[in-house]
Amino acid sequence: MKPASDRILTTPSELGDVLSPLVTGNEWVALPDISPSDAGVGSMNIVHMASRGLVEWVGEFDEGQDRHTGPGKPFVRPFVEGITGAGRHVRTEIVGDIEWTWLARWVPVGRCRLRTPDGHECVARITICAPVGERGCMFALELSELKLASNAEDVRLCLGLEGHWGATVNTIFRSRLMHVTNHAYYSTWTNSLILEARGASSIGALALSADLEFDWRIQSDNGSSKPGGEQSLAVLNGSSEISFRLSSSITLVPNQRRLVTFWITANADPDGAGTTNVHLRRIGAEAALEKTLSWLAVRAHSSKAQSASEENRNDELLARADRNLHFCRFFAHGRAIDTEELVMLTSRSYRYYVSAAFWPRDTFLWAFPAMLASDSAFARDVLVAGFRRHVRNMGVHAHYIDGTLLYPGFELDQLASYVIALGTYIEATGDASLADEAEIAEGLAEFDRALASHRHSDIALYRTFLDPSDDPVQYPYLTYDNVLAWRALRIMSRIARSQGRTYLAERSAVMAQATESAILRHCIAQGPFGEMFAWSTDLDRNYELYDNPPGSLILLPYHGFVDADNEYYVNTLRFIASDLNPYACSQSTYRGAGCVHSKHPWPMHACNMVLAGVADASAIHLIESAPLDGGLACETVYEATGKVATGSAFATFAGYLSLAALRIHESRT
Repeated sequence: MKPASDRILTTPSELGDVLSPLVTGNEWVALPDISPSDAGVGSMNIVHMASRGLVEWVGEFDEGQDRHTGPGKPFVRPFVEGITGAGRHVRTEIVGDIEWTWLARWVPVGRCRLRTPDGHECVARITICAPVGERGCMFALELSELKLASNAEDVRLCLGLEGHWGATVNTIFRSRLMHVTNHAYYSTWTNSLILEARGASSIGALALSADLEFDWRIQSDNGSSKPGGEQSLAVLNGSSEISFRLSSSITLVPNQRRLVTFWITANADPDGAGTTNVHLRRIGAEAALEKTLSWLAVRAHSSKAQSASEENRNDELLARADRNLHFCRFFAHGRAIDTEELVMLTSRSYRYYVSAAFWPRDTFLWAFPAMLASDSAFARDVLVAGFRRHVRNMGVHAHYIDGTLLYPGFELDQLASYVIALGTYIEATGDASLADEAEIAEGLAEFDRALASHRHSDIALYRTFLDPSDDPVQYPYLTYDNVLAWRALRIMSRIARSQGRTYLAERSAVMAQATESAILRHCIAQGPFGEMFAWSTDLDRNYELYDNPPGSLILLPYHGFVDADNEYYVNTLRFIASDLNPYACSQSTYRGAGCVHSKHPWPMHACNMVLAGVADASAIHLIESAPLDGGLACETVYEATGKVATGSAFATFAGYLSLAALRIHESRT
């Protein structure tokens, strides 16, 4: 095998000191980059099956730019203007910073003071909510606490949304201009401003409207302007920017609250987007928000946490658990706008460097346990969709969201992940009938065939081409991967027994026992602290001492292979934490371990320790206190600051992080 220095790696770039945005969304629309400074939204996206990834409306785009550090010009931004006696509109000034809080730990609410050019001041509050189950989002702008600077009795104000549609892009890992024409026009039938990306037919469309009467304007940067009427603009995507604005005017008096809600809805074409906007205006902001908050609360970890008091239920660690849970639900899963199918993907944020693709391991080993804890019916849907769409490339590195092959390379942990997720579901719910579904049965048969094809000819161990960080291996027989194969075989045996298939049950049980014996015989090496589990071996007395957070030897007790006091395991832990491990990060504020994929501390390493029941103070400190990516999961952090170093907006891992945070919380209560 090739030495590590000769292996071809596809690793992430370091981000530097980036400002993490706010995020929110639902299963239909995602807002991955809300600016904390002005509530501007850099982009808005939908999942599009025909495009095999995300379709994004973005404010600014250059095909050569690195978008992973964040947006440029915003796609849409709320504004408030004062209206002078002469009817002139003048932008208000934000006094201080916007203070952000969260409703149900997912719906961002910004609050600030605004000052008009005449010196009047009021409090502005903006709520950005994507109502669960609906194809759109709302920007609810509320003004109150007016303080007049003169003898005036009231103040005239203009509230609205303004934006710059710079491009429509398709994102799968990287973002690319789509070969479409961008159309903007006003629909009198639905009373909404339409932004449509149109190829041979419509790719997708947004509709913007308000719950009060509003004015609108569209303009391209080539000088074309269309205020009012039914005229439309059409520009070749990427050749020109379309600016748009819609606004409502109100009168505000002291001791009064005034609320205007602006809706942005999405669908597969303009008529669908416009009528969806009508639908949400009929429901109304208050009802949509109330339903969403109730839905989130029922599924939150905090609703199920074994807390002794309401005070414990509201602590910061549990808040972090809930936010990451919701982030995983809505950014690692979505509904395709053109087919309505459930889609699982790495992240619906372009800020993640391998966004908008399907990794079986990421979905089934990291996101799935959190979805199961939160909503078992949804977890069942994930399993059915995953088996139905992705079994044909079972065990292969990465897929497009439609199941076709994206990034080749066999990974044993990815193969086993399907069966482990199924076994976890059956154990948690008792719903063994799922294994009888045709898609699931086909997947289990494919697992059996694929596993057999990677077995050593004489020893009950299974080889892999790539390791759990998707990098080429030094030796092909990985201890951790074979523990997953062992666990999957035991699950196969239990499922077969429940179905009355005695021969298959006994066969799988014998195979599992043979693999367990082979691991204990062939995957133990002499380490610096005594015999320990090797990372990998060639079965010819060559071993690699190493660990990899995405598939760590720390997790052997978590998967039930050994107890935490097993001598080999204890020595393995000592090696991973020691300076003899070249990727240990033990002399810093945020400690942990990295790997060849990224040398910085992985929050996943800390989560592994918590979920395996062997967490030290450093692991708990990182999970509880590190800034991460604005409090959300990321691949690695800088040792000194705890801020994201690589892999921002890591949505599948957010589920895993949420469970680790919950485990720490419950251990204290």
